[in-house]
Amino acid sequence: MARRDFSAADQAAILWESRRRCALCLALKGDSDEKRGQIAHVDRDHSNNARSNGAFLCTKHHDRYDSTSRQTKGYTEGELRNAIAFLREYVASGALAPRAAGVRIRGAGVSLEVFNRRLPTYHTTMAFVRTMLKGGVPELPEILKFSADTELALFMFGDAIAEYLTQLFRKALRLHVVASAVARPEALTPEATQEEMELLLWFSDQLEETRRRFAPHLLLGRSAG
Repeated sequence: MARRDFSAADQAAILWESRRRCALCLALKGDSDEKRGQIAHVDRDHSNNARSNGAFLCTKHHDRYDSTSRQTKGYTEGELRNAIAFLREYVASGALAPRAAGVRIRGAGVSLEVFNRRLPTYHTTMAFVRTMLKGGVPELPEILKFSADTELALFMFGDAIAEYLTQLFRKALRLHVVASAVARPEALTPEATQEEMELLLWFSDQLEETRRRFAPHLLLGRSAG
């Protein structure tokens, strides 16, 4: 079928969402450097120019993805889609944000193995904060599960993150107590209502705060070789 280019708006969106990082370079080699590249058709149907069918790849990986060979097994569509999802998680983690002291240092960061071990804790924390913002009385089992799911943070991240997660846990416990009181007419007081509002506002700030705190621990270093 005839080749169709992605619209200018879709090209801009794909480039921005990827931050011009090649999904395959990141997923296969842990290489998070900006690349010169092109937008590939994920399903290899060059007439399908839907935005969801576009992926930014470096020139080398784009050539390899579009080529076919009887001698070697080329990259599959499933591999690329997994790599795209991995890149999105990496960008969403804030790992590409500039460091507080200035420009991100080339080659600094953690290995892909460490990144993969740490990322679930980041996702667990973000999901927990969003749960606290749903309104109503936070479920105590969810709060206790968060504590259990993040108990190894001290060994994976160090004191600062471990203390922050403990703070989240304690604030959530307090929100559970206060929201439970507010939910009972006989226990409802202006002070309890005010404290509940302050706790919810605090948790709303933690979405960005969590990204900021975890970002330095999720920076991928440039792979050797």
